[in-house]
Amino acid sequence: MSTGKRRPQDALPGTSAEHRLAELAILYEVGRALQRTVSQRKALHIILVGVTAGPGLGFNRAFILLVDEKENALKGRLAIGPESPEAASVIWTRLQQQDLGELLEALDESKIGLDRRVNEIVSQFRIALDSDHPLVRIMRSHEVSRAERHVFVPHGYPVDSRTCELLGGTEFAVAPLFRAQRDLGLLIADNAITRKPIDTASMRMLQIFAQEASAAIENTQLYQQLREQIALQEKTNEALRSNQERLLRAERLSTMGKMAALLAHEIRTPLVSIGGFARRLLRSCPPDDPRHEEMEIIVSEVARLERLVMEVLGYSKMAKPAAAACDVNALVDSVINNMQEEIQRNRVTVRLELAPDLPPAVLDEAQVRQALMNLVNNALDAMPSGGTLTVTSRADGEFLEIGVQDTGTGILQEYWDKLFTPFFTTKSSGTGLGLVIVSQVVDNHQGSLRFDSRPGQGTCFYLRFPFNPASESCQP
Repeated sequence: MSTGKRRPQDALPGTSAEHRLAELAILYEVGRALQRTVSQRKALHIILVGVTAGPGLGFNRAFILLVDEKENALKGRLAIGPESPEAASVIWTRLQQQDLGELLEALDESKIGLDRRVNEIVSQFRIALDSDHPLVRIMRSHEVSRAERHVFVPHGYPVDSRTCELLGGTEFAVAPLFRAQRDLGLLIADNAITRKPIDTASMRMLQIFAQEASAAIENTQLYQQLREQIALQEKTNEALRSNQERLLRAERLSTMGKMAALLAHEIRTPLVSIGGFARRLLRSCPPDDPRHEEMEIIVSEVARLERLVMEVLGYSKMAKPAAAACDVNALVDSVINNMQEEIQRNRVTVRLELAPDLPPAVLDEAQVRQALMNLVNNALDAMPSGGTLTVTSRADGEFLEIGVQDTGTGILQEYWDKLFTPFFTTKSSGTGLGLVIVSQVVDNHQGSLRFDSRPGQGTCFYLRFPFNPASESCQP
């Protein structure tokens, strides 16, 4: 809103000396206020107050248009001024006892832009910089101009009807905002309320004031650019730190993986022998033999160790898929049959809901088999008291989807983001590699992996593969 101790229609002191002192006082107070802020919006408001305040230049209204380099346009940014003579009278009377310094000191940034009508006007200014619009030409001339009788003086450019329509009048002053050869925008001022003529002294003062305003606007823009560069630099540094941490973590994981693979390889051979002998002894041991339960425990624990060894070796040896046409339903049947002993031991019922006449898919059968075995093992672990394991297959356009669902304990939502992180596990024992291998297999086949889990009700993992992947590494 327009502000001031003396109303705009009040004349400046009569003598040249008093006039000059008043002008210097205006520049001093506005300059001091601008030096105390780095906010562009507040700086623009201070400039507008200086132009419209009675102790200032005394114009009724003022508008600021700034260059938007991204949009290559001159756009309205902020304005100040009363909506009517009645509103102007109330404002000027209320602020009659304040001088310019007090007004600028008391500026409340939260109330900037509350002059609704003038800000609606300024928001409609959008002029392409590559146009021949008279306001663009005045901005580039770096000379103040006054619109009178539909002509800009002294330039001689015709005043466009759209600007007159927006401002609601044909007489107004235009001062370019610039620094060196860089165009910043325009400062427009008028006396739409009092209809007081804009004289030469007011034009000269507006030009001086625009130079002060230009410096302030450029400073706020430079400050904003500096803040953006600092923020970008901080973001870049954070990304570098994060990448460095990931590289260090990957190096540590790689070393651990190599050691684990070496140990797993050395353990696997004797473990297979132990497992074979234990199963043979169990089969030859009658159920009523006191040693039968102990033999079952040995077989169960050996099977668990075999699974851990296979996960570690599978993770360390994961390579690009050697794909070939594969009957997916037959592969699912084979996995379930091979794991029948573990399934029965966990008292789990299996339901197969496999789509008939499913076309062959181009897959690495060994890798997909490993992924399915890992999911089935996870499902069995989630149903320690028994339950139902449902495996589905279906065609969805050019994609094949396999689902593995259990009726177990489910997965807490707080763990969802970590499920596919190497070595993360919620089990009391395990490598934390099972789902990582599943995810890697899916990625190798240009597929996708999703899951749905409800604590206490169960979990379902969905593997989605293209029937014919585009990558040459997945072609038969």
